[in-house]
Amino acid sequence: MPHHYRNAVRVLVCLGVGFALAGCVTSKKYRLAKEGVPPATALGWKATVPSAELTLESVIIFKGPGSWKREARWDEYVVKLENRGADRLHLDSVELFDVLGQPQGPGSDPWQLEKLSYTNWDKYGKTGLKLLAGAGAVTLYAGAAMATAMSGIAGGASAGGAVVLLDVIPIVALVDVTAVAVINHQNKGKVQAEFDRRRLVLPLAIEPRSSIAGSFFFPMTPGPQRLVVKGQTRDTPIEFVLELKPLAALHLKPPDKK
Repeated sequence: MPHHYRNAVRVLVCLGVGFALAGCVTSKKYRLAKEGVPPATALGWKATVPSAELTLESVIIFKGPGSWKREARWDEYVVKLENRGADRLHLDSVELFDVLGQPQGPGSDPWQLEKLSYTNWDKYGKTGLKLLAGAGAVTLYAGAAMATAMSGIAGGASAGGAVVLLDVIPIVALVDVTAVAVINHQNKGKVQAEFDRRRLVLPLAIEPRSSIAGSFFFPMTPGPQRLVVKGQTRDTPIEFVLELKPLAALHLKPPDKK
């Protein structure tokens, strides 16, 4: 094969490898979930006050059923609010009370929510609580996963791949700076758009004899005790209190069996 053809083939191969590598190293933080995630578990738990009703449709957690983000480090409470009265219903606040009886407010930004989950997780850990990120034993912190990933890359190189790819390194580095950044930016935008589409924004008003559905996003909250939504209709205060006893073990490690 002529030399210039060989060079052209090598460039194409290098670019292909570069883009493949870019796809592998793009941040999971910004990726939507893969297809085939099972639907969220239907709950249908209700709290009723005169002329209005709150229904907790489902709770979507880290890597759990219904999760639409690859690694969503928050808890999504999907609700339906129904105004059965003749006056407009105004909702002003919502709080989720954790295992310690402390209130958690909903978040309006997915990335700040994830940071708060990390911060809270550390605080919970200092109280002696043993936590799980989701339904299974999934670590919240990314350090171990990152170390494993880097170890895998190093292992691959020591197996002999580095000799073959020496000429590829400059191109891969260029792709890593450009393609990965572009893909992460696009993926981040998709996550943000879906988050905004699902989120209920407070304060909100529900017209007479109508309903509204959507999600409240909280930092990852272990052992939630109750969900409290407050509002008013005309001059009458309204408070929904939904007890969450079936979720008492959420994000908590079961006690060791002796």
